[in-house]
Amino acid sequence: MRVLSKEDASAFLGGRAPDVVVNDLWTQLHLVGDAYKIPPDSGSKTALSRLIAYLLLKKASVCVFVTGWGVWPNSENFDLFYGYRRALGETRPLIDAPFHIFESTEQDALVSILCMVFYFVWDAWVFDFERKALFVISHDEWFEVLVHDEERIGEFKDQMGKYGLKPLHGPVT
Repeated sequence: MRVLSKEDASAFLGGRAPDVVVNDLWTQLHLVGDAYKIPPDSGSKTALSRLIAYLLLKKASVCVFVTGWGVWPNSENFDLFYGYRRALGETRPLIDAPFHIFESTEQDALVSILCMVFYFVWDAWVFDFERKALFVISHDEWFEVLVHDEERIGEFKDQMGKYGLKPLHGPVT
């Protein structure tokens, strides 16, 4: 796992700010069904983190760009988050280094960061570097999946169904 500041992330993304890149993805990709409820229990959040890592890392490197925290402070555990990052050599605070990059061999680290995003009820944008898939995670306990093509829409819908993930506004068709 590599952790970058927003400025370093911009350089990594070819001179484009991370916010601009994710907004472009949001407008260019296709929504898979509807927004989904984030499950309330930790076991299901862990399973969801593993599913996201599986779906995204099999195609390309992945970024987790943490964009919001502090909304539900009783749910947060910064000691756990910073302790995990320190164990991997990262000592900067989240506000200075919110951009996490994962290679295909770093699935466990990706799952760990995603778990903390879900457990701590944070906002994050999770996307692959092929720019063909985007997960939008909200502190309001929902997430959206956007993908590039019909084949991946079908794959993601199928996986969401297998994991029993419920759309906010009715069945996914």
